[in-house]
Amino acid sequence: MFIINRIVFFFNSIAILALLSTYVAPYISPDLLWPVAFFALAYPVVLLINIVFIIYWLIFFNMKFLFSLAAIIIGWSHVTKFIQINAKKSPERLENSINVITFNARYFGLFDFKGENRSDAEVDLFMDKFNKIDPDIFCIQEMANISVPRTNKLIDNVYSKLKKYNKVNVNITKDGVWLCDNIAMFSKHKIVKNGVVEHDVTSGNYTIYADMIIFEDTIRVIATHLQSIKFEKADYEAINKIETERKPENIIAYKSVVDKMKYAFLMRAKQTDAIEEFIKKTPYKIIVCGDFNDTPLSYAYHSIKGDMKDAFVEAGSGLGRTYVGKMPSFRIDYILGSPTFQFYNYYTKIFEFSDHKLVSCSIKLK
Repeated sequence: MFIINRIVFFFNSIAILALLSTYVAPYISPDLLWPVAFFALAYPVVLLINIVFIIYWLIFFNMKFLFSLAAIIIGWSHVTKFIQINAKKSPERLENSINVITFNARYFGLFDFKGENRSDAEVDLFMDKFNKIDPDIFCIQEMANISVPRTNKLIDNVYSKLKKYNKVNVNITKDGVWLCDNIAMFSKHKIVKNGVVEHDVTSGNYTIYADMIIFEDTIRVIATHLQSIKFEKADYEAINKIETERKPENIIAYKSVVDKMKYAFLMRAKQTDAIEEFIKKTPYKIIVCGDFNDTPLSYAYHSIKGDMKDAFVEAGSGLGRTYVGKMPSFRIDYILGSPTFQFYNYYTKIFEFSDHKLVSCSIKLK
């Protein structure tokens, strides 16, 4: 048993070092050292492995469980970004509160196998949830493709509902067709100024903002969609082949996947730096919503969040995952706000047509 425990502790030590290594990911820009960005993706798995080692040592009443436990405690603030039990609920809207939604709609399923033929039940479900939340601010990514002005029943229903809202980054043609270049923002409140924070023409992902008058105060709302990895069907197939068929030719496919991830890491770092600088220069209280395409242990999340509050950390419960596509599920969609704000009624919902959950939260501004 002594020899077995020595072997187990050897691998336990590797797991501890791996866990500690993930803690540096938020502080190092992928622009400086891009492989570090992979550490953030590995965190949930490495954390779970350390928990398994803790259980192993406890079974044998061995004090070595303290090593993994100490490593987890050192990074406890990261644990709370992935799982929460601190749900804050209120059956009624609090005074000076607004409801906010961020949602990557994946073009409302326009380009999936159903295309323009969404079922009535699917349409009714989304509209029912939207009406119940009754958002004051709706930040949406992948709303419409400006080069393919097609529609379906769900889109028509959503557009009809949003007609009363003030719009940012949306144009309506003479024929009533809504044109939006990926990202848009809708608000019940008066918009006094809006613009683009960051937009690299080589990327379809970018960031917009709007200054709104809410309860006689100016609030700056930033809506972002950071760089996607843009895996295609062939990439997912390559990943499966690498896992099941370890052949030399699959290494080429693996390199393609890594190259796409590297490109996304570098682009997000560039976009993040621009957003962080914009936030620093903002004279107003801020709400940030969007699809960061990165985890809570990433450079993007850490830099953009700064001293702001995270709606999930403040009012969420359970596992915080918001991406429900083919890749491992992470929390990559966020609602952040100034430190003086109070968050409650954090809520997420899966819809068949999107690979992201709708994320909503109520925010008491003062």
